[in-house]
Amino acid sequence: MLMLQILFWASVAAVVYHHALYPVALRLLARLRPGLPVPPVPDAGALPVVTLVIPAYQEAAFIALKLRDCARLAYPRDRLHVIVACDGCTDGTADLARAALASRDCAGLSAEVRAFPVNRGKVAVLNAVIASIPGGIVALSDASATLSADALMRAAAHFSRPEVGVVAGTYALKEAGSAGEASYWAYQTAIKADEAALSAPFGVHGAFYLFRHALWAPLPGDTINDDVVLPMAIVAGGARAVYDVTIIATEEERSRRSQEFRRRVRISSGNVQQAVRLWRLADPRRPGLAFVFLSGKALRALVPVLLVVAFLSNLALAFAGIALYQLLLAGQIAFYLLAGVAMTHRGNLPRAARFAAYFVEGHAAGLVGGMRQIAGRDKGRWHRAGGAQP
Repeated sequence: MLMLQILFWASVAAVVYHHALYPVALRLLARLRPGLPVPPVPDAGALPVVTLVIPAYQEAAFIALKLRDCARLAYPRDRLHVIVACDGCTDGTADLARAALASRDCAGLSAEVRAFPVNRGKVAVLNAVIASIPGGIVALSDASATLSADALMRAAAHFSRPEVGVVAGTYALKEAGSAGEASYWAYQTAIKADEAALSAPFGVHGAFYLFRHALWAPLPGDTINDDVVLPMAIVAGGARAVYDVTIIATEEERSRRSQEFRRRVRISSGNVQQAVRLWRLADPRRPGLAFVFLSGKALRALVPVLLVVAFLSNLALAFAGIALYQLLLAGQIAFYLLAGVAMTHRGNLPRAARFAAYFVEGHAAGLVGGMRQIAGRDKGRWHRAGGAQP
């Protein structure tokens, strides 16, 4: 019985720490660290050359809007080049991109469309395109994300510091697929801002981030969460990452409820993968980064398993006739039933029910994703979960 009790309480403690105590500790530590002042934007002649890469797969609904958005960015035209990398698109994305670039809205924008005939996977396309860039700063941005007009200027200011290797902006949803999704991204934004205060933002919002080409190395072809592995590999090499909440990437595509679970399964599979591949970040010589890696990313990959351990050990202890564990088991069952009802109900729900649904659905996806990663069933290729919704 003692071993079961240890398993139960250790699992519960780890889950509570990750979801409740870690964010509080992170916030307190962030407040103790004075933020670095943002350096001024360099003079026009000193601005770095930026190559903005837009990886695209079946982005016909958004590619013209994206290129018009690039054309309005406040950055010297002779220092910005845009590459649309179409990865075996069959919906006319490449033709629509070329038409948009030929329009008056994109006049003067230095840009090209590279159409790969076969769907190779996002990472393979990024490796090929980035390797062909001569140098400077590389920016990656989703086709369905629009950027604040001064995004590149603000990023250039950060890159005036030689120790900065990665600059990331914040992420906003034009229209959330669910209340839970909106809450999740608000939570992630707050976490990343606090991590940045410790000079340790772990991963970036893939909708828009930038890095020094000289610090980049090709990713393994099966990489899933490239927006974590790519920037954090640069950080692991000693560079600093900056998270700037004034740089905003707005997601124009509304996610569908049917897509959300599949997306979270894939991200969760990537969480397990990156916890293994980025183990060097648990370096005691960089305590802030090690704290964020172990408490945030590494532990997140374990939480779904810990929840299963907590339930099964609680079940065994309850059947042993211990009243405390019978009460705790009843609480767990009630929580999961509430989540099940909330996940199948489409009307307005109390906040507690929405939280239960998003929590359980997220960690169920985490369990499935982790099992897929261990079984070697997830690769780096990408496919849309459904049609785009502009």
